[in-house]
Amino acid sequence: MALGKDVFDLAAANVEQVDDPHVKKRLDEQMLFMKRIPYAALAAIVSDWLYFGYSLKCLLDAQADGLSGSVLKMAWLSFATQLASASQSFCPRFASSPKTLTFDLVPAGLPYLLAFSAMGKAKQQPLLRLGGNSCPSVDILVTYCGEEVDVLMDTVRAAASVDYPRNRFRVVVLDDSVSADIKAEIEKIGAVFKNVFYSTRGSKPQSHTKAGNLNHGLRYVSTLPGGSSDLLTVLDVDTIPSPHLLRALVPHLLGDPKIALANPPQRMYDIPDGDPLGQTTDNFFEVVEPSKHATDSAWCTGSGFVVRRSAIDAIGGIPEESISEDTLTSFYLSAAGWKIVYVHEDVQWGLVPTSISAYVKQMKRWGAGITSTGAQAWSPRAKSMTFGEKYGAVFLTFSFAMSVTLTSINFVLMPILLMSGAPLVAYSTESQLRTISVLFTARFGAICAYNFLATRATNYHQSLLGGPASWVIPFQFVTLVRSALSVLPTFSIFTRGTAPIFTTSGTSNVQDAKTFVGRMKVAFWNDGFAVHVAIVASLVAGLAGSANAASQAAADDGFWSALFVRAAWPPVFLIWSAFLLDCWTPLSYALNPPAPIDRETLVDRDAASQVAYPNAYAKDPVRVRPSQTVPLIKMAYCFGACAMWAFRG
Repeated sequence: MALGKDVFDLAAANVEQVDDPHVKKRLDEQMLFMKRIPYAALAAIVSDWLYFGYSLKCLLDAQADGLSGSVLKMAWLSFATQLASASQSFCPRFASSPKTLTFDLVPAGLPYLLAFSAMGKAKQQPLLRLGGNSCPSVDILVTYCGEEVDVLMDTVRAAASVDYPRNRFRVVVLDDSVSADIKAEIEKIGAVFKNVFYSTRGSKPQSHTKAGNLNHGLRYVSTLPGGSSDLLTVLDVDTIPSPHLLRALVPHLLGDPKIALANPPQRMYDIPDGDPLGQTTDNFFEVVEPSKHATDSAWCTGSGFVVRRSAIDAIGGIPEESISEDTLTSFYLSAAGWKIVYVHEDVQWGLVPTSISAYVKQMKRWGAGITSTGAQAWSPRAKSMTFGEKYGAVFLTFSFAMSVTLTSINFVLMPILLMSGAPLVAYSTESQLRTISVLFTARFGAICAYNFLATRATNYHQSLLGGPASWVIPFQFVTLVRSALSVLPTFSIFTRGTAPIFTTSGTSNVQDAKTFVGRMKVAFWNDGFAVHVAIVASLVAGLAGSANAASQAAADDGFWSALFVRAAWPPVFLIWSAFLLDCWTPLSYALNPPAPIDRETLVDRDAASQVAYPNAYAKDPVRVRPSQTVPLIKMAYCFGACAMWAFRG
């Protein structure tokens, strides 16, 4: 089907820019916030340094003035806990053009550094449409491995119905479940659409999961009449493409022969009202990916993208060395001199895991993928990567590992700090404590400003205090350890480049349990939420111990003054309150699981063709906004408490 350069030139002549006032207004607003975010990030970085630097000085002064014993130990432990909570240690910025890597020891962490690196560079791809019938050919590959049949069928029917010349694209279902029923269903659709095909690797594929399935698809389409197409699109099995997907993305590959891949955001249409588990990915697609696009380092994110077949062939196919094949594809394309662009337009709608058990499994799989990515920097396929690119991959893994490890350590340390009953901030004079309070207020204000801009950019789809829910961290820590053990051999001189072996374990669904006792067994034993019970119980015990210590010290300082420098110390309060509320999330879910959502209520289905697209209710951005009540209360307390202390007589 590939016609080469001529069809690209013909198609480029039929590209027009979209002039939709509503869309333009939304993107202009998002761009405005993206331009402001780097300045908030800079303020967060500077205020972090000032707060932690002065806190360290006060701690050393207190030690010099005679602070000793367990009180001194707890003060140092409190400082370390706060630093660990705020820090991801050395944070890289990987950019594909120019190919450089910078290192900064930034307590504020990678998100602030990435946003700061985009200062003055905010940009967006224009919204384009490809008209006419002179279009590059496209192979749309849909990967399947035993998911619900109706979900697959909706994806295939929508893919086969995209607005594109019928003779210029094919839809190929790649079935790793080797199902005769699936083959029969696809052949029925193929009899109607003519350009829908079925293929399988054969009985029980043993390795490389999605990447191996896709590489099989690349080989399969080359055997079809006309051979391989000019372009390639990959759809996850649960992703419904919009009719304009190809006409919206293909034009971005026509103007510049070095642009290999156009990547759109991934939208989800079945997130429950209020997003109780924090499953939205809008922070990545509204803040992180635009920042990476601004620094010419956008990533492929695995579904809905359009890529040149020649570029994939140039890097030896889809990387099979990691289950995060999309991230490695991004690294390898960049190393080969290709560009990736982020197209900020909604052209696909997918599904989030329908249960907390499935969500945990997804988080474990993502963690395993990130962990294994860095190990591939010295694989044979990565030999063309520059020094900066290799260490960009390594420090992607490193920053994830540091974040998960430090948070896991804090889960243990925070109850110990609270139970000790000792003051959790060290100072020599009241003046020093007031200064620390002022510096924390400035630091917290800068962080809140950054989070507000990021939250506004996501249409309020994340918490005003930012960050993912920490309750998934214990699972990711276990995954990190297991993945590291499987990845370590790849660093051996004898086994360099060997693919890590890792499979996430299956989990039961707490919603399927018929009785309360059954739900508790699934949640606390099968899913491992017993660790969250232990965390919540230890934090509550620690708070009781801290309050008791404050009451004993009340004779000298007054109860609230004594409590302020213990459990109520705002930097510590933010940590333990986040842990307590986050770890309650899976427990409340297990105690009272929500009713499953009927997917059919979220789509509009054509009665004749059975093609379905997410309806207005499913795509309503207001519906999934999380409540900001708790973040606002915590913000009010931190600002109010520090202000009262800073300006008291």
